[in-house]
Amino acid sequence: MKKFNYNGYDFYRFSNLIKEKTKSELKSDIDYQIEANLCTQVKPYQTYDNLHEIYFDKTPWVLLSTKITNCVSQIYPGVALQKVKMWANVSKEDNSYDLHTHETDITAVYYLKNKYPEYGTNIENNIVVNGFENSLIVFDGLIEHGIVNMPIELAKNNYRYSIVIDYNYV
Repeated sequence: MKKFNYNGYDFYRFSNLIKEKTKSELKSDIDYQIEANLCTQVKPYQTYDNLHEIYFDKTPWVLLSTKITNCVSQIYPGVALQKVKMWANVSKEDNSYDLHTHETDITAVYYLKNKYPEYGTNIENNIVVNGFENSLIVFDGLIEHGIVNMPIELAKNNYRYSIVIDYNYV
């Protein structure tokens, strides 16, 4: 775990979370959800926020979810956590994500696939936290943030996949 601070906010990074085979299976499931069950409230490519319910018994999702929860628990030892939401985003050529906040205590962003780490997470339209593939960042969900939109020429055939889990303190 690596802790860093931007503008008075603490962020935590964990690297090398899961194996390639698991990553491939997660990507396949996300592609299916984007194709068959696209969330229309958030544009352009986001799943619904109930992946933890849809895939509650599917091994790759259980492995990832457990790993992320264990990472978050390292930051907040002894604090009971409740998983509130879990969803995935895919950035393509026509990505157009905006800054936003979450109404939860903790946000964990896992970068499943990201060839260009500089297109990670934008914090308060001021700082970019690099999104290294197979890494996780954890921060306060009330901090304004968003996906860094890639230029069309980079995004083409280099889609960025991220999975987000929100937690509340119990």
